Amino acid sequence: MAGAPRAQRRGRLVIVALGPMAGVAAGGLTNLLTMTWNWWLFGGLALTTSLLSAGTLIALPRGHPPHPATLQAEDAQAGSVLRPPSGTRVFVGRGKDLRRLTAPAPEGDRPGPLVMVITGMPGTGKTELAICAARALAARYPDGLFWLGLRTYTATESQMTSTEALRTLLNALDVPSDPNATGVTALSRTWQAATTGKKMLIVLDDADTAGQIRPLLPAAEGSAILVTTRHVLVGLDPDHSITLQPLTRGQAAQLARAVLRRAGLNDPQAVAAIADAFRLPLAIRQMSDLKAANPAHDLLAAPVGTAGDETSAAFARSLAALAKPARLVLRRAAHYPGSLITAPIAAVLAGQPVDEAATMLATLYQRGLLIPDNRASGGYRMHDAVRTAALLESDRHDSARHLAAADERLFRYTNSTIDAAVLSIDSSASVTCLSTGGDDGRVPPPRHESDVAALRWLDRHHTDLLAVARRCLSARSPQTWRLVHNLQPYQRMRGFYTEIIELNSQALGLAQNAGDLLGQAAMHQNLGLVDMRTSDHLTALARFRISLELYAQAGNQAGQRMIHHELCNVHKWLGDFARARAHATFCFEAASSGEDLTEQAFAHSSLGTLDRLEGRYTAAREHLTRSMELFEQAGQRRGLGICHRQLGMLEEHLGRHHDARAHLDQALSLFEKLGDLMNQADTHHNLAVVHRGLGSPATAHEHAVTALTLACQISHFQGQADAHAELARLARSAGDHPAAHVHLRHAHDLNRRFRHARESGRPGPPAPLEPR
Repeated sequence: MAGAPRAQRRGRLVIVALGPMAGVAAGGLTNLLTMTWNWWLFGGLALTTSLLSAGTLIALPRGHPPHPATLQAEDAQAGSVLRPPSGTRVFVGRGKDLRRLTAPAPEGDRPGPLVMVITGMPGTGKTELAICAARALAARYPDGLFWLGLRTYTATESQMTSTEALRTLLNALDVPSDPNATGVTALSRTWQAATTGKKMLIVLDDADTAGQIRPLLPAAEGSAILVTTRHVLVGLDPDHSITLQPLTRGQAAQLARAVLRRAGLNDPQAVAAIADAFRLPLAIRQMSDLKAANPAHDLLAAPVGTAGDETSAAFARSLAALAKPARLVLRRAAHYPGSLITAPIAAVLAGQPVDEAATMLATLYQRGLLIPDNRASGGYRMHDAVRTAALLESDRHDSARHLAAADERLFRYTNSTIDAAVLSIDSSASVTCLSTGGDDGRVPPPRHESDVAALRWLDRHHTDLLAVARRCLSARSPQTWRLVHNLQPYQRMRGFYTEIIELNSQALGLAQNAGDLLGQAAMHQNLGLVDMRTSDHLTALARFRISLELYAQAGNQAGQRMIHHELCNVHKWLGDFARARAHATFCFEAASSGEDLTEQAFAHSSLGTLDRLEGRYTAAREHLTRSMELFEQAGQRRGLGICHRQLGMLEEHLGRHHDARAHLDQALSLFEKLGDLMNQADTHHNLAVVHRGLGSPATAHEHAVTALTLACQISHFQGQADAHAELARLARSAGDHPAAHVHLRHAHDLNRRFRHARESGRPGPPAPLEPR
């Protein structure tokens, strides 16, 4: 900000002024406490404290710190994953524009949210102005500030699609995913409903068309949307529109002077040279950072050209002043399809140790070539203009072979990071059991302290992981199906169904062309899981049978066991318990001969569930109890919750309502911690039945209403039918026969739809998620 150097000077003066005062106070207090007056002691303490204050002044940091000082504090803040990125520390020349954006909203009726647009050519400071405006406006919008980088002018695989943007926003609001509503229109309707009556600020950085913006508009008139773009957005009628022009010479000099003073330099000659040659804030900052890092560097011969040439000229000079290792890291980082550049990512791309890559990133930050990114401590982002200059440099120095090798290292590392995160959430979803085609171990993946931490990490990084997966597809890498297979469990959990189908369908084509049986089997498996989630049971059945045959041809026993488990689930939901038991028995026999605790737990769980459904209660309790012990040893909380719920239903059927309630309460607690809404809905229904049996109709009614609410949110039709049926029973027992009749009619209609979908094989009500 403009006042940063001035504030820093004031801080130093305060330190100097307080030193003698503190010395006098210390000397006086000491003499009073000792009850004697000693001028030598008094003077000595005053002098010593003053010298210490001077030493503190000398030790104050000058210029850019080696790493952004605010990152750890920002990382520790609770809040949305979509918070604004870190801005620069010097903001000069755009104060009038900032005041216009942060002025009170105009009075009058609007059909929708307040719309503000910042337009300008690259390098004029659009994003920086948007960051400052968003932070200044945040207090007016208590329901949330959400920042989305649309990345329009990056590589195709890096750009954010409308479905991805909508699902990301809905996830930030904790709106559950609906597998039957995945297109732009349906997601936009859900977004409109979710934002009704809210006061939110949405920032869309780097937009290209009005068509990108319209589906993302919040519904409430009390909300606002702030857009940055390089040109006028035809078809969008903003309430505020600001077009940024290059700075005047005076503003350019003010910005250069502020940046240099922050670095501890007072060089009027350099300020004049920069202001004479450059007018774009990005180029001015770049040349100022270059001078700050190289005080002896001569800026008098800086080229003068059009505004469009300024950034390329500035970056060309900065690149030429870099040492070779830093230049290599910058070139390779420019090829990264994601936006968050960390030391491990840079190390993988450049083929360097992580500590060396971290040092190079800090150097690039000090030279103004990278910007701090508050999504990760020690993380950075790169301006599009810097990326363009670095890619031009890469064209001259990096061979196709070296770039392909860097990409392959990136794909393997990304695959290992996804695998580590998903493994923390659900070990059964890992691709490790299918192949050992992961990372070489030189750059280890991040480790997560809990499944919740792993899920937050995936939320923060999904956009970048998706971009790498698309790059992997376009490169036709043999790593593609592994990366896609590992990413799918998270995407299914968060509702990125469009992206699952896109990635897995393309990866299936690559695997077929390469004759890769394992890859084909894994992709059919993933697509079958999506079919299961959308209750297209017969299509899922066909997918799983193909996958089973391919795993058998490839000789992969682990894959075959996974598919037998899925076939057990399909046949169970189709009501064919005999076939379901045959697959469950296969899994049980295979797991019993191995040492994998999770596989054994799943096998016991499947048989226990079937035993309960078929009335074999003693065998069901034995299997489910053993499964629960194994899940607890393996640290799989979702599987543990499933077992508690199954045991709760078993105890309720046997009339042991207190034992049933204890199991169901534990199951509900686990599902709430995991954010598993479908199992929460089913468990609330089970608790309603139990509390009715315990003679607590009011509590039973609360659980039934909650079950219905959750089931409606996620289009869980069977859950809705069960909740309506229970509400009908409660209404009838209370003598409210009209309400009972309404609930029974709803339950009958929903069950009829469910049976029809099951018999016809056409998509219908979604089936609950199984722990696999």
